[in-house]
Amino acid sequence: MSAVANLLRLPQYARNLGRLRQVTTVVVRHGFGHVLVRAGLDRYGGFLSRGLTLGEPDQDVVELTWEHRVRLVLEALGPTFVKLGQVAATRPDLIPMSLIFELRKLQDSVGSFAFDEVRKVIAAELGGPIEQFYATFDEKPLAAASIAQVHRATLLTGEQVVVKVQRPHLDRIIQNDLDLLRMMAAALEARVPEAKQFRPLTAIEEFARSLKRETDFGNERGNIERMRRNIVTFPEVHVPVTYPVLSAKRVLTMEFIDGCKVTNRTQMEAWGVDPHKIADIGTKMAITSIFEYGFFHADPHPGNFFILPDGRVGLIDFGSMGSIDIDTIDELLTFLVSLLLNDPEMLVSQFIDLGLVDDTVNARAMQGEIAEIMARYNGATLAGIDIGQFISEVFETVVRYNVRLPAELILIGKALSTIEGVARELHPAYSPLESVRPYLVQLYVRRVLDPKTYSKRVYRVVHDWWGLVRVAPGDIRGLLRRAKLGELQFNIRDPDAEMLRAKNERTFNRALLALWSGSAWTAFTWILPQAVAQPPYTVVWFYAIVLALQGLFAGSLAILSWLRSREL
Repeated sequence: MSAVANLLRLPQYARNLGRLRQVTTVVVRHGFGHVLVRAGLDRYGGFLSRGLTLGEPDQDVVELTWEHRVRLVLEALGPTFVKLGQVAATRPDLIPMSLIFELRKLQDSVGSFAFDEVRKVIAAELGGPIEQFYATFDEKPLAAASIAQVHRATLLTGEQVVVKVQRPHLDRIIQNDLDLLRMMAAALEARVPEAKQFRPLTAIEEFARSLKRETDFGNERGNIERMRRNIVTFPEVHVPVTYPVLSAKRVLTMEFIDGCKVTNRTQMEAWGVDPHKIADIGTKMAITSIFEYGFFHADPHPGNFFILPDGRVGLIDFGSMGSIDIDTIDELLTFLVSLLLNDPEMLVSQFIDLGLVDDTVNARAMQGEIAEIMARYNGATLAGIDIGQFISEVFETVVRYNVRLPAELILIGKALSTIEGVARELHPAYSPLESVRPYLVQLYVRRVLDPKTYSKRVYRVVHDWWGLVRVAPGDIRGLLRRAKLGELQFNIRDPDAEMLRAKNERTFNRALLALWSGSAWTAFTWILPQAVAQPPYTVVWFYAIVLALQGLFAGSLAILSWLRSREL
C-alpha cells in the first residue's frame, strides 16, 4: 500500500520540482544564491535552473539591505510565503529584530480573481447559485488578499453584507508550498549548523497548523462570535454579525460595516469624532481582551479598524486571533508590570521561576542590560515612550541570552506595539502607556491578593509533591532490584549515528531496487526477440510482460526513493 501511495505522489513531486525552480530563481535574483548552495539545493541544478550557477542577482536589488530583500522575496513568492513572513514577524526568539521590523511591512500584493471563480466557490460551498442566496452581489471586490477577496452584497431580506470568498485551489497551492518549505527546512537543518538552533522544521510545522486554522472560515466565524460575546461590556466597540447559513469553510457572510478607515482623519472630523477618544477606546479594548478574556486580535493593523459615524470602533478580519489561559495571563501581567515599574530584578526572577533561563545563562549580566534599557526610557515622559520599541529592545536582549520566550508572550507584545502605533497615528500626543498603566497595576494587585490564585498554587504544589511521594518508593525499589540482578542498563543515543545508519539503509534499499529493475530489464531484452517470434498469449509473452512490469515497478520505486531522499 505504501509503495502504491508513493507512486501516486509522483505528479506531486513533479509539481514541487517546478515550484522549486520558481523559488530558486527568485531567491538568486534577490542575492541569496549562496544560501541555496550552503543548504545543498544547488545539487538540483540539472532539474531547476541555470540561475544557480550562471545567473546573477539584479543589480538594483542587491544594493538594498538584506532584510528588505528577504521581504521582497516573500512578496514575490505569493500567499504561503507572505503568510510565513507575517507569522515570522511575531517570533523575535527566532529571527533578528531588524528583520522583524521589515517583515511587519509585508503586504498581500496579489490581484483579484475572476468573478466566475467566485460563483463556483459559492455554489460548491453553499449548495446553489449566488442568486439563490443574495438579492444583489457586486462583481467587483472591495478588497483582495492572499487568502481571499471580499465582495459587497445584499441578502434576500435586505440586509447589507460582505462576502469573503477564498481563492480557488488555495488548499493545493498551500500544500505544495508547505511540502517545499519542509524540504528546504530539512536541508537547512542538515547542512547549515547555525540554523539548527532555530528549529526550522518545527517552525514550519507550527506555521502549517496556523495556516490551516486561518484558511477555515468556520474557525473565523467562531472567533467573531466569541469576540461579540466578550465585548458586550464595551458599547463603544462593534463586531459584525455573521450569517451561519450563508457561511462555510471557504465562504463567510457577515454584516457590512458602513464606516471609514481609522486613518481617514478628514471623515472623522466631519462626523465630529474625537481621535483621542478613539485611540483610548482601541487601547483599552485591546488590553481588556488580553487580560480579562484571554482572547485577542493578533493582527490589529490599521486596515482592521473602522470608525462608525456614531463614534464607535468597528473591528474586522478575525482570521488571526490569540488565546491564552489564566496562568499565562498572570505571567504576562508580571512581565508588563515589571517593565512599567522599571524593575529588572522582578523580570529576571520571573524568567527563572518559569524555567525559561537555563543554568548556563549569566542572569546577572542579562539583568544589567535590561536595567540599562529601562534607565534609558525612565528619563522620558510617558507620552514620549515608544512602548513597542521598548518591549522589542527587552525581547531582543533576553533572546540574545538564549531565553526562550513563550510564543503567546511574543504575540501579545506584537499586538500591543501595533495597537500603540495605531493609537499614535490617530492622536500623536496620546500616551498608551499612561492610559493602561493604572489598569495593569490594579489588575496585578487584584490578582496577587486574590485568595483563589493562592489556593490554586498551593493545590498544585501539594498535588505535585503528593504524586512524587506516592510513586518514589516504588521507583526506588525497582531501581535497586534491577541493579541487584544486574539488569540495570544505560542507553546512550547518538542522533548523528542513527541518522547515518538510516541514510545507509536507504542507500542500500535504493541499490537493491536499482539492481532488481536492471536485472528485470536485462532479462526482458533477452526474452523479447523470442516473444516476438511466438504468437500472442503464449508463456513467453507472459514472462516478457511480467519482466517489463517488474522493471517498471522497481525502477519507479528507485526513482521515487531518490527523490524522497531529497524531500521533494
